[in-house]
Amino acid sequence: MLVASWTGVAVGVPLLLSGQLGVAPYDVFNTGLSETIGSSFGTAFAITAFSLYLIGRLLGGQIGWGSVLGTIIIGPLLNVVLGVMPEPNALVARVALMVLGIGVLALAVSFGIVADFGVGPGEVFMLGLIRRGVGVVPARWITDGLPLGLGIILGGAVGVGTVIFGVALGPLIKLALARLGYSPRTLAPSPG
Repeated sequence: MLVASWTGVAVGVPLLLSGQLGVAPYDVFNTGLSETIGSSFGTAFAITAFSLYLIGRLLGGQIGWGSVLGTIIIGPLLNVVLGVMPEPNALVARVALMVLGIGVLALAVSFGIVADFGVGPGEVFMLGLIRRGVGVVPARWITDGLPLGLGIILGGAVGVGTVIFGVALGPLIKLALARLGYSPRTLAPSPG
């Protein structure tokens, strides 16, 4: 499941980018950061990942060996997949890439959570919020909203697909986790 998760992220993100209808909220930030600091998209992805790991860990999210190894593997793999991904002009093909990308990423995120060897950066942040009592859907909306806002400030790629992704991913992850029989853990209430 963990390898499927890494592969799904490395394919899902380029699908959204190739659809040119707007990228995932994290990738709004990554495209803006890439342009701002003059780096590759994969390098921006790695910088964002390690920053989100820190925030998520501070909230109580767990980082495992799969988190670190996944970040190291996914960044370069993203660059490879982006290099071979087509960029169609037809709107129908672009919508298909966007829908496929959202579906692939929802499954990839869910597989990574269920594998429980350490999740990706956004999921460490999301699971940290869940451990603090925030539901799956609002936790995902928060963790997508923050990089979206910062990415817009940096001039990242935004479009209708970004909005659809931001609204749909939380419910899709919640549904996938339920289908996989997984319930995220929350912190036990303190006595007294």
